[in-house]
Amino acid sequence: MIKKQFTLYMENKPGELAKVTRMLADKKINIEGISVSETTDVALVQLVVSDPVATRNILKKLKIPFTVQDVMIVLMENKPGSLARITEALAKAKININYVYATACNCGQKCGCQTYGILSAPDIKKAEQAWKQATQK
Repeated sequence: MIKKQFTLYMENKPGELAKVTRMLADKKINIEGISVSETTDVALVQLVVSDPVATRNILKKLKIPFTVQDVMIVLMENKPGSLARITEALAKAKININYVYATACNCGQKCGCQTYGILSAPDIKKAEQAWKQATQK
């Protein structure tokens, strides 16, 4: 499935991420995926959320610079080889992966929780098509 991802360019100091996550929580917006990387001055926060429209409004209100792009969300089994199957399918279709991060589930398959891979590629629709074709075999 293709979803919107926000990349936030935030000041790298205590409390900045807390401010954003609190605003999202107060508006009942679920964070479905998150990745944070930092440099000396700027933190890059990538978020996939349950309500992109409301999130955009919150970020504008907070005056946080951001960009929005499409990413592919892939349901994965929480076991060895799941990510390998995804990356191999995209490699076979000659699709480069810009980056990938994932959600986690610590109970394995015992509790039924779901794990997702979040991928960016130059042509996200082509990547999704390749993954769908690989899973239909």
